[in-house]
Amino acid sequence: MHAQEPSDNVQTLRRRPLRVLLVEDSLLIRKHLVSLLEDTDGVTVCGEVDSEADAITALRIGRFDAVVVDLQLREGSGFGVLQHLKQHHPDLLSIVLTNSNSPAMRARSMAMGAHHFLDKSSEFERVADLLEGLR
Repeated sequence: MHAQEPSDNVQTLRRRPLRVLLVEDSLLIRKHLVSLLEDTDGVTVCGEVDSEADAITALRIGRFDAVVVDLQLREGSGFGVLQHLKQHHPDLLSIVLTNSNSPAMRARSMAMGAHHFLDKSSEFERVADLLEGLR
């Protein structure tokens, strides 16, 4: 059996879908995000949760490349998720998608390690563009 050439490994990684975790308390918004992202080339939603604790559990046991997180959750907050990401998964792309879009919330999110901060009401579709850009 021959080992794969390094270029073969790179090609395999490029073909593998980008694995995304959604952290959102609204079932309606999660469904809309799943629909948006599943229609995005090279992106697959591998997990959906609605609380900080469930997000941290999912991050501990799952393998993800990116996380889309709302700041307002059923229990806990997106800030707790961002803190966990910063401490334990700094390599994961984190996108905050929220209606809490004040400059203070943006600054706090970015200080906690968010890579992008999007307003749900006007930038919802940008989530797909950002993830597709990673491919």
